[in-house]
Amino acid sequence: MDTTLPEPQRLDSAAHQRAIEALAHEAQVPIEDVRQLYAREWAAIAAGARITQFLPILTLRQVRAILRHRGTPS
Repeated sequence: MDTTLPEPQRLDSAAHQRAIEALAHEAQVPIEDVRQLYAREWAAIAAGARITQFLPILTLRQVRAILRHRGTPS
């Protein structure tokens, strides 16, 4: 039985860049702001993750929720 864990995904990969650009466009927020938020949320989620396969989608959902919350009037 192979117990080797997959290599952690690099945040500078093309898939992450596309996700960051899409989130920035969707929320009308500068890409650099989204990139920083994405990296912060990735690190927070990854810190406690035993299974890393779903990190991209969990991070995407979390960042989208944060951006939506920021965009709602108080």
